[in-house]
Amino acid sequence: MFDARSLLVYCTANQALRCAPIADRPHGGLVVAPHQGDEHGLLETAAYLLGRARFGAPLLLDAARYAGPDRMPARAPFNPRWLRRQRELGLPVLTDSGYVDAGDEAGLASILHRAMAIPDAIAVLPLHPAWLRDRLHLTRLTGHLRDAAVPVALVLEARADPFALPGCVPGLLALLGGATPVMLLRCDLSSLGALCHGAVAAAVGTVAALRHLAPRETDKNHPPATIFKPTMSYRRISAIQRAKRTRPDPRLWSCDCPACGGRELDWMAALDERAREVPAFEHAAAVLYELRDELLGAGLPLPRAARSWAARCADAASRERELGWAVTPMLRQWQDTGPNPVDMPMAS
Repeated sequence: MFDARSLLVYCTANQALRCAPIADRPHGGLVVAPHQGDEHGLLETAAYLLGRARFGAPLLLDAARYAGPDRMPARAPFNPRWLRRQRELGLPVLTDSGYVDAGDEAGLASILHRAMAIPDAIAVLPLHPAWLRDRLHLTRLTGHLRDAAVPVALVLEARADPFALPGCVPGLLALLGGATPVMLLRCDLSSLGALCHGAVAAAVGTVAALRHLAPRETDKNHPPATIFKPTMSYRRISAIQRAKRTRPDPRLWSCDCPACGGRELDWMAALDERAREVPAFEHAAAVLYELRDELLGAGLPLPRAARSWAARCADAASRERELGWAVTPMLRQWQDTGPNPVDMPMAS
C-alpha cells in the first residue's frame, strides 16, 4: 500500500488538486478530508484524482467525524456507505471513527473490535493525549492494539503540537515498538521523528488546524507559518522577517525550493496574510521531503535514522537559541529520545 516510511500530505478536498503534484512522488502520498463536512464532495475529488488527474501515489480519505464542535464519540457506528465507497474507489479503507476521550476504554475497544471485522481496514484512532502521556492509559492502549492486531492511524488532540507535551513522544515510541502497524495523521515535523522510529507513514497538514486535532473550543484561526529548515520548526512569516533583520546573512535565509526560487524566505511577508498560505505550505513541503530523504534515504537502518533525528533536533534547538527564539518544545522532547528509558508520569 505504501512505500517504506511514507511522508504524506494531509489536506481538505478544496486543497487537494493543488497538493496532489507535491505529494505524487516516491515515498509520498495524500490524505484528504472533507471540506466543511462535505463527504460527497470529498468522494468526487478522490474519483477525479484517481481518474483524470492520474494521481499515482497512495491516496487515503479521512472522514474526520472526530473533529469540530459536533464531533462524534468513539462508540458512534461506522457508516457502511463510507467504508464501501472507499473500497469501490480501490483505496485503503479508513474507519470513520469518533473521538476517544481520556478514560473512554470502552470506546477505544469498540473502534478496534469493529475494525477487526472489516477486511484490510485501518482503524482511525482520534485520541486524547492522555492515551500516550499517562502510564495506565498507554498500558491499556497497547494491550487493545495487541489483541486487535489491526493497523491504526493515530490522530492526537492538543491546542497546538501534541508532541510538545511531556510524555507524548515516549508514548508514541512505545506504540511503534510493538507489532501493530502505526501511521500518524494530522501531524507536523514530528512526522519525521515517527518515520525514523518505524511508523509506516505519517501525514503533515497543510495549515496549523490540520497539523493536530484541536479541542472543540479552540480558535482555529492561525497566521500562516512555514518551516525554517535550520531550526526544524514552523515559524510565522513575520517572525522570520524580524529574525532576518538581526542576522541578514543571505546564506541563512535564501531558499532554492520551487516556491521560493532562490529568494530569501521573508519574501512572503510582502503578500497579504491569506495569500501567504499556499507558498508557506509549498515551501514547508519541499523542506519536509528534503529532510525525509536526508534522514531515511537509501534504506538507512532505523536505529541510525533515529539517532540522526535526535541529533538534528538538538542542533535545531541550539540554532533557535542563537537566533533569540524560544526553543520549540517538540525539539526538546525528541532530542531526549535515546537508549535511556523515560519515566512516564501518571495523569493527574
